[in-house]
Amino acid sequence: FYKPDAFTPSRFGDAGYKKTAPSSLARGSIMPYADVEVHVDDEKSAPTAPHDLNNESLPPSNNAPVHSPPARRIDILPPLRSAVPVQRMPPTSMGRHEFSIKGMPLDHAMRPGEDDDDLEGKPLPATLEDDDIPLGAAEPSDGLPGPLVYHRMPGKGLWIDIRRRSRYYRTDWTDAFLPENLSIVISTILFMLFACLAPALAFGSIYETVTKGQIGIMETLLATGVCGVINAFVSGQPLTIQGPTGPELAYLSMLIGLCSSLNIEFMPAKFWAGLWQSLYTVVYTLLHACSLISKVTRFTEEIFSAMITMIEIVAAGTNIVNVFLGKASIGAKLWTLIIVSLTYVMAVKFRELRTSDWLNANLRKNLSNYGVSITIISLTILSSLLTPVLGIFDLRYLNVPTIIEPTWKDPMTGLARPWIVQAGGYAKPFPTWAIFLMIAPAIGGCLLGYLDQNLTEVLVNRKDRMFKKLPAYHLSNMVVGLVLYPFCAILGLPAPHPATVRSLAHVMAVTSTVTVPLPDGKGTTVRVTGVAEQRVSHLAIHILILICLTAGSVLRYVPQPIIIGVFLFLGIASIRGNQMFDRLFVLLSFERERWPNYYYVQDVDRREMTRFTLLQTVIVVTMVAISRVSQIAIVFPFLMATMVPVRLYLIPKFFSKEAIDVLDR
Repeated sequence: FYKPDAFTPSRFGDAGYKKTAPSSLARGSIMPYADVEVHVDDEKSAPTAPHDLNNESLPPSNNAPVHSPPARRIDILPPLRSAVPVQRMPPTSMGRHEFSIKGMPLDHAMRPGEDDDDLEGKPLPATLEDDDIPLGAAEPSDGLPGPLVYHRMPGKGLWIDIRRRSRYYRTDWTDAFLPENLSIVISTILFMLFACLAPALAFGSIYETVTKGQIGIMETLLATGVCGVINAFVSGQPLTIQGPTGPELAYLSMLIGLCSSLNIEFMPAKFWAGLWQSLYTVVYTLLHACSLISKVTRFTEEIFSAMITMIEIVAAGTNIVNVFLGKASIGAKLWTLIIVSLTYVMAVKFRELRTSDWLNANLRKNLSNYGVSITIISLTILSSLLTPVLGIFDLRYLNVPTIIEPTWKDPMTGLARPWIVQAGGYAKPFPTWAIFLMIAPAIGGCLLGYLDQNLTEVLVNRKDRMFKKLPAYHLSNMVVGLVLYPFCAILGLPAPHPATVRSLAHVMAVTSTVTVPLPDGKGTTVRVTGVAEQRVSHLAIHILILICLTAGSVLRYVPQPIIIGVFLFLGIASIRGNQMFDRLFVLLSFERERWPNYYYVQDVDRREMTRFTLLQTVIVVTMVAISRVSQIAIVFPFLMATMVPVRLYLIPKFFSKEAIDVLDR
């Protein structure tokens, strides 16, 4: 595979050519392995001025006189011995898209100084029709200010959002039944049901461990279903999927630790903290704090994503350790380890099946999409068949009530608590001073919810999604603060947030694409042709999740180690694509000549890249450690919030502008 402009003679002096990232290799294309060797006859014959390799004219024949500069010979497959070493790069380092946990696409082959906006306005392939819509974004064309515009008058942004979404509300429901959208919507509902159910079971099981049995799978499924139905009707962006997330897990861990330290009851404390959190969310929405999300850069996003990733992995590891420290038999302990390992390996293999050569494209796609659900079902059957044979009778299973009732039961009476939380306390009165003390953890939970809510919506609403209906950030936040937070506080449910990975999967499922050739004819790219922007799939998914509440008698047969393995998979899978982890893995390779040609490796001084990466790593490790110490866990959300001013005011003092432009692009 040869690209003429992939070599820059002037950069390598007189000894030969240095291979650089091809400028015309569009993102999304794949460069196959190729041994490319460039030979220069001798040093003296090398030109002092760059030779135009883009010229399509052929070199002179052997019979014709040769003039300066001398001709060069470029050998491409089979490889020959080369006097000038040229690094061979794998396909993923030249043309793949890297997606962070928040979905931000990064092209490793991107030219220095180029960003996503530089691609807008470039000519389309000649094979496209003149009236085709170019790649780009839907801009505000309804005569209203943009979604993230700041307004001085409180509440104006919310009023504008209501006006904007009211214009789309009828088509939000009718567009799902258009002939070109109906089949896509139905398949999306079936796919996303399993994609949302498996994480809900995993988080519910972890919630039960963290809260010591006061919040479990029943509460998680109920919160996911009801809040999803509410969002389907009134959310400012119906394509986001509500569900349990890492920030809520971190918040509940912090709150249960604080309650244990102060010797106060958890459920009443969560009730009052939820009401304070609701109040803060309503206030910041009216004051247009949503517009500040534009100040959050890659530096903060990577730290936030990495922190949540590590919290999920640590939570899964803690559950495994607790099993081995418990009173289970040695057989149950070993079987737990085996099931956790099998669950993780199978989930990874199903995910990798999409890019393999097995079967055909449709089967690979379907098996990959339903991989986690297939893993849970198959290992549940396997465990039920083998545990009696192996004599294992004390394996832990999911604690799901057979009827719809709260997980926590009064130890004195053995009865489940009422659905409505007793704000005044259960075994003892809840002190008045603790009501006002809950202001502090509520602010922390509000900060985590703000980042989770708005970062996910920003990524869902990226310009290259080709949405025709503009989002409404203020409306979405107001629904959370005015409806969802109070509802979850009153019933003692974990507050769901837009789940980033599931929301992006939902967007991709309702998106139609077509493969088109690149302008230079050397490869193809994917172009969005339409998106089914509607509320029906969101509503149907969460109604089906509510129906699953009646399946408690079936879910009770799922071994808990399977859910721990799923949770471990979700945590480790989120490492993939986070550029902070990519840079950290690069630094772990001490042989610099083997470092990949990523743009942030080639265009930044390696010492600055090392310091930048280590700084982020230290911050993440510190925050995770603080979140695990109950006495000081309350401060970690505030530390997370300080990352924005740290990036804006402190980072530029210790790193060059060129390094920041590349590493924080």
